[in-house]
Amino acid sequence: MNKIFLLFVFFIFSLNSLAIKPYEATYALNVTSDIGSLKVGSADFKLELSDNNEFTFSSQSYTDSIWKKLYNYTRYEKSIGHIINNEVDGMLYDVVEIEKDEVTKNNKILINHSEGYAILNNENKWDTDSNNILDELNVYLAFSEDLKINADKDQFSYHVIDEKGIQLITFKYVETETITIEGVSFDSIKFLSPELKITINVSKQYDFIPLIINKNTSSNKFKLVLTQYTPS
Repeated sequence: MNKIFLLFVFFIFSLNSLAIKPYEATYALNVTSDIGSLKVGSADFKLELSDNNEFTFSSQSYTDSIWKKLYNYTRYEKSIGHIINNEVDGMLYDVVEIEKDEVTKNNKILINHSEGYAILNNENKWDTDSNNILDELNVYLAFSEDLKINADKDQFSYHVIDEKGIQLITFKYVETETITIEGVSFDSIKFLSPELKITINVSKQYDFIPLIINKNTSSNKFKLVLTQYTPS
């Protein structure tokens, strides 16, 4: 009887340890360009959960006021969807991106799983062959959840939608890398996504959320580094 009880307690504890948890995270936004590497702003991420398995995942990246004349950048994102059995399904994605006071991206994507389509700004429409369509933001959430279950796996694939349509993106294991977060150095797992043109560092002790994200564009290199993590 005691053994059965202990096994039941262990099973419940394991499920709870894998269950997704709300959190807030703050990142330093660094830019490397011809003039060097600078901390020019911050990014805030927030994951909220409701009782009906629905999530709202939002982020805001912005330039500090002192750097706005040199590099003015703001990006707002919100992703709404469901998480069932640790599987992430997107439903609605909003993104607004502003560079140098000009709106460079303003998209709203609706994913209708029951009827098998996704639509961009009530104009462009795509058929969805996969039941799990993700967006540019909640793909990080799905990646974190998959790592909790398969931390030793060296490649993960997802169908991600943006204004260009639906594409298959991958995260491929690169190496174990020592990083410093919140003043503490530890080993992290580094992955590369060739399609997203990013590398990402994660660690079990931070619930596999992104710790460092490096992204290359044609003119600059962006780097997000976690400075504060508050799980609920």
